[in-house]
Order: sequence, then C-alpha cells, then structure tokens
Amino acid sequence: MNYGCGGYSATTSYSSCARGYSSSSGYSASSPSYSSSSYGGKAEYAMPETPSFLVTEAFLAENRPLTPIISELGDIKEIVHQTFKTITGQEFPEEDIRITLCTEKQFAENNMAPGVMGFSYNKYGRGISEIFVVQDHMDRLLLTIGHEIGHILSPTLLNKHDEEAKAHAFSLAWIETIRDNDIGGLRPNIAPNPAHNGLHDTAFDFVKYLLQTGASSFDVFKTLAHGLTSIIAEVR
Repeated sequence: MNYGCGGYSATTSYSSCARGYSSSSGYSASSPSYSSSSYGGKAEYAMPETPSFLVTEAFLAENRPLTPIISELGDIKEIVHQTFKTITGQEFPEEDIRITLCTEKQFAENNMAPGVMGFSYNKYGRGISEIFVVQDHMDRLLLTIGHEIGHILSPTLLNKHDEEAKAHAFSLAWIETIRDNDIGGLRPNIAPNPAHNGLHDTAFDFVKYLLQTGASSFDVFKTLAHGLTSIIAEVR
C-alpha cells in the first residue's frame, strides 16, 4: 500500500500493555525530545508526547457529550478502521502497526511521565511500529490514536517541529473525518484548536499556513511526510 510516503504495507494487532518500552528520559512537558531505546537488539525511536490533557483536550468541545471509557481496543476498532479508510481510501494497515491499550498503572510501570496518554515507536520500513495509549474516554482516546498514527505512517522527520506538523496534519484529517462523517456519533465533541506550548501550536500554525493553498489536511500530511516542505524554511 502507498500513503504517499513510499509504500507502506501493514497488520494491526490489538494487545494488552507489554513491558520493556520506555519513553525519552529527557521528557519535557513543554518540548518533547526524540530518543532511542533498546528493543530486540535494534535502535527504536520513540515519539514522546506532551501530556495528553494538553493535546487532545484542546481539540475537543468544552461542553461535549460524555463518552464511555474504553478498556478494550476492540470496542473502537471499527471506528479506527472506518476513519482511516475514509481518509486514505485504503484498508487500515494490519501488518506493520500494533496498538496497545494500557492502564495508567502500566504506563507508570514503563516509566511514563504523569499525564502522558500516548506515544509511539516508529519502525517505518523496518518492522512493526508500536502505538501505546492509556485507557480513556472514547473521544480523547480516538484523537490520541489518530495523532500517533500520523507519526508512524512515514519515516520520522529530523526536525521535531516538522515531525509534529506532520502528525498534526494527519490528526486534522482524522478529526475532520470523524466530525464531517459523524463517525461514532462524535460530531458534537470535535472543536479543533492547538495546544499552546511552543511546539504543537507552532506546528499547527504551520499546517494551517499550508492549508491556505487549498490542499486537504491529508495532502499536507503527505507533503510533510515526503519532506517537500519544512517549517525551517518558513521561519527564515
């Protein structure tokens, strides 16, 4: 399969939280860092996120309807697959992505910083990419998953703002698709707005700038994933 990023094929497996994964030891709530960790004798690249309450809450309506807490990924598998297919026109990749749902306690056991609700290991082209998310209300959980998918559908970009813009572009396509198609009945819950932390808002502003060309959010994602544009060139 090809998502505009060089031929991505895939299998998704849903599993319980496994030990042995860790986020960056240099985690910062204001400026995430890229780090490597050891897994299976190979270098893995983790994409630690700012606390999810800063990221996902900003994209949700303040007085939104309450959604159930999801403890099994199977409960939202159809929504994830439907949203992905609506965006890309292809089936959800089920050979190269593994999504793991964890309890907060399991996250803590894996040295996750308090408040972190999702992170990913991008093994694009080198094996199975891993997404780890904490059990959460359905709307927040789906937005966290969508953001992490945006990180792993193409190789990690060297500039952290470009990488975050790439994930935001896919997130925006994900959010718009859920809202416009009322997937999971979540239209009333969606109100896109970036987190103001110097990274997500800067990256999101860059995405909005690129959207002024008339391109779709998914087209912007593909442009960023290919490295055809960069926030570095924009700020010079």
